[in-house]
Amino acid sequence: MKKKPEISLDKLPESVRAHIVHLERVRRDFVANVSHELRTPLTVIQGYLEALLAQNLDETKPWKKIFSQMYQHSIRMANIIEDLLLLSILETDDYPLQENANINIKEMLQTLVAEARNISGDKKHSITLKADPEVRLNGAENELKSLFSNLIINAIKYTPAKGKIKVYWGQEQGRAVFKVSDTGIGIAKKEIPRITERFYRVDKGRSRESGGTGLGLAIVKHILIRHQSELSVASQLGKGSTFTCLFPPARTVLNL
Repeated sequence: MKKKPEISLDKLPESVRAHIVHLERVRRDFVANVSHELRTPLTVIQGYLEALLAQNLDETKPWKKIFSQMYQHSIRMANIIEDLLLLSILETDDYPLQENANINIKEMLQTLVAEARNISGDKKHSITLKADPEVRLNGAENELKSLFSNLIINAIKYTPAKGKIKVYWGQEQGRAVFKVSDTGIGIAKKEIPRITERFYRVDKGRSRESGGTGLGLAIVKHILIRHQSELSVASQLGKGSTFTCLFPPARTVLNL
């Protein structure tokens, strides 16, 4: 099937552009409001399920397994809500960047990699970190933590048991560089341009199995935009992927 040519927003009449921008704002506000309203009742549901699971339920009855499955799904729903709220904030043009100076990225990554090894669990991935302590960043510390965490966890999800994941932090020609390489399932070349779309999943068959929200790479994209930075992806099906974040000199701090 022949692909339809994409129409640039800049080429549309002003009235049409304004209407599209308005609709996008309405969509964003709606998602944020609905997500916020779902938070409280979901917290109540989780509380009741936790109380039920704490009881000495008869293991021979199906209830404990059912309550456990309900609780796991409620956690996943809570994660989706939190990611939707974060994404709606990141997509807001006038939301200010909470700037932090001279952020120790090596220290941050050491914590994230330790957490990643716990998340890997029975899959027993080999997760290694190589980080230059002299390369630091100016930016929003919480957003950068979310950025790096999403990329590392993404590698865990799509790398088979006992696979290798390498995390790198350093600099190239005065620009800070973050890389995550894995020996995972890989991404087809035609899929790469779409992986930062909301809820887009490369491996449809494993989408639920991976346990993600489908929003991680969309969050990564918007955090990088807010930091005037770039994402590139190199991948081979069946061999793995490398995600690279390149930060501008203005945000790079070299304590050499």
